[in-house]
Amino acid sequence: MAENAEVRLFEMTKQQDFVMHNLSAELGVKTSLYLVFAAFVLSASIQLLNFAKDLHVYLARSAVFFCSLGAAITLLSGAALLIAAFVRNYKIFPAKEIADWLKSIEDYRREYPQESVDDPANGLLQTLIKTVDANQVVNEKKAKWIEIGASLLFISLPFLAMGGAFAVCAYFSHPF
Repeated sequence: MAENAEVRLFEMTKQQDFVMHNLSAELGVKTSLYLVFAAFVLSASIQLLNFAKDLHVYLARSAVFFCSLGAAITLLSGAALLIAAFVRNYKIFPAKEIADWLKSIEDYRREYPQESVDDPANGLLQTLIKTVDANQVVNEKKAKWIEIGASLLFISLPFLAMGGAFAVCAYFSHPF
């Protein structure tokens, strides 16, 4: 019965390892998409700044202010997302080292048959659990930076919208 539980625990841990690596790929895609969106927002802010700075109307100054603020927040967002993109400390199950370790246990048992040796399955399971736990920590760290970056990016959007609105109003109130 205990052996059946160990086999089940090993299978569950292997599944968790698979989930951690899939989550890593998903977080990488999210980071890339947010970075592209941040580049778009930054580009739009700069375009609006360039448009509004030449208009000599009070509303243009408001447009420049709000677009500048939106661009600055977007740059902070991009920095957080780049930090998320740099998180790459994923662990891979050390199959070669484990195989060598199992071989050494087998050799030891042959050389010293009267000695008791711990069950290698337990060591194998513990190594796999450590791998999964390490990858979960990395995924959580990456997700936290993505959350910070995405939050800043969405905070910058109203400033871009207000800057755009002021730029349009400035354009139409500008004496030709």
